[in-house]
Amino acid sequence: MLKELYCRNFQDPNYTYEQLETNSSLEAALTKIRMIIFTTPGDILGEPRLGLDLERRLFQLNFNNKDLETAFNAQISRYIPEASTYNIRMQVTFVPGSVRDLAYLDIYIDDVRQLGVVVR
Repeated sequence: MLKELYCRNFQDPNYTYEQLETNSSLEAALTKIRMIIFTTPGDILGEPRLGLDLERRLFQLNFNNKDLETAFNAQISRYIPEASTYNIRMQVTFVPGSVRDLAYLDIYIDDVRQLGVVVR
């Protein structure tokens, strides 16, 4: 049975106090998705292509949401073996902000929203 470190933030509403590991393939996939989203390529020794580089992608002038979704899908297929079990997709929505636009990244697994990220 698969065992992974339990890596949820204590502020996450689904956080389980004192849990150190998990044997849930869904939880393992979510942990890897968080790693992909919040990592800049080159930050992980031995895996220079791991990560989405959100700051660079989201705030370049010729960016569109399909570019990010395509990059996300490429990372999923490369780094998350659980993707063969689940249907994982990202939906990107832009909202005008007071200083600069906000990007909402919603991650769906089997058509259920599992993770949401706001990039300011």
